[in-house]
Amino acid sequence: MFSRGARTWASAVPPESGVGAVDAREPASSDEARLRLLVQRVQQGDLTAFEQLYEATKLDAARTLRHLVGNRVEVDDLLQETYLRLLTAVKGFRGESRFRTFLYRVCANVALSHLRWKRRRPEDPFADPPEVVAPGEDPERAAERRQAARLVEAALEKLSPRKRIVFVYAELSGMSADEIALAVGSSPNTVRSRLHHARLEFTEAMQRLVVARPVGGSHGRS
Repeated sequence: MFSRGARTWASAVPPESGVGAVDAREPASSDEARLRLLVQRVQQGDLTAFEQLYEATKLDAARTLRHLVGNRVEVDDLLQETYLRLLTAVKGFRGESRFRTFLYRVCANVALSHLRWKRRRPEDPFADPPEVVAPGEDPERAAERRQAARLVEAALEKLSPRKRIVFVYAELSGMSADEIALAVGSSPNTVRSRLHHARLEFTEAMQRLVVARPVGGSHGRS
């Protein structure tokens, strides 16, 4: 039950919130070919191509950052930092992986720095995330969704930054261990080990939080 909590939370958030899973298993396509052509132009010094690359990938990057750092966080600054880093990093892209996997690595580095900073400045894990109400959504259902999002986010807060990133990429973005390894600059075996422990810790955290904050508690309804 709890190991599926993150996926349940992701599916419960309406599309207009900008939070959605990324299908990292999709095969190379015309989209990938277009991105690689833009990368080649950027590597040749064409800044117009970088603007086009930004427009083509910014929603994907924003969704990924929201998953990595939490729905409560304003991602505009992190998104800007991601593309500032990408402008330099893209010069080293040689096509060994899909470009989006390369982008996820930059997102992971930005998120890792942010999560480490955030752990030094703890905040109330039950602070309400920005409310996004789907048109016509039942108020009771909306309250349950908000509570589920708070619980999952609080459980994710318990994970170390590296475990959280691996967990999110696997559980919310559906990436394989090999893809995650490329995205975080680690080995597949290290990713599998980190993911195993992250799942155990996430499940334990969710169990404790559910006991501490039963459905219908002071934070369960609005």
